[in-house]
Amino acid sequence: MYTIKDSERKNTIEAYDEEGNLVGEAIFSPFKASDIHEKPRINIYFDINVNNIEGRNELKDKMFDEIIKCSRTIKENYKDFLVRVYHCCFSDNKEGIEYYSSKVGFKNDEGMYIIKKELTNKELEIKEIKGIDFCKLQFENEHEMMELVEKQNKVFVNGYSMEDLKELKNKNQWFSIAAKHKGEIIGNIVIVIKEDEANVKYGWVDDLFVSKEWRKFGISKNLILKAFEELIALDVKESRLEVWSDNKRALSVYESVGYKFYQQIECSIGMFL
Repeated sequence: MYTIKDSERKNTIEAYDEEGNLVGEAIFSPFKASDIHEKPRINIYFDINVNNIEGRNELKDKMFDEIIKCSRTIKENYKDFLVRVYHCCFSDNKEGIEYYSSKVGFKNDEGMYIIKKELTNKELEIKEIKGIDFCKLQFENEHEMMELVEKQNKVFVNGYSMEDLKELKNKNQWFSIAAKHKGEIIGNIVIVIKEDEANVKYGWVDDLFVSKEWRKFGISKNLILKAFEELIALDVKESRLEVWSDNKRALSVYESVGYKFYQQIECSIGMFL
């Protein structure tokens, strides 16, 4: 009844009915994960959309099978990597969670958490780190912005761009604190002041990174504590951030300064090939 074939668009599969009408499509996007995992990893995100047609579920299943087949082909090019194929659902998408969790080998075992920390004037002590200076960045010139972009993009696959920082600079309230060694940025935290539906102000951690060679010195922890000091001075009594549940290294740092689970906003349902 339906024909599935590769699209002219890269990493896309299309489904057509007998009259040649497009009735469904699936995209898959392979990318190298950030270095938050113990072993190098390739993530393959996919999404399937099928029109409300007769035999919709059967067609969706066939497209799912094609995605897995394509993913196994991709895996052949990354023999030294763990390869995970997955779909993301918002936590309130019960239909999607049920569908993908029903697939053989698929597990709802990773998610995006929001964690939060209530701020008081009795925060943890900031310990001095020899050779490391902490200072606020104002993004007053493109050289400083470009240095931050380059350093951050070495840590995160989809990091800041110059346009992102220029847009950030136009926000009402924000600040950026850098860790520097001999004048060179080796880490940074960006905080944006937001307000929730109950009119509670909080400091949102828009970004936090430390260059790989400078980890395990306590720099991340100090950046967070420096941000706490700044938020308290601004009379902001709460900080929030989002973090993937499998980012054990980051979660360990956040928990050490008092962040606690607030809510899960996304479910990552998948399997390793």
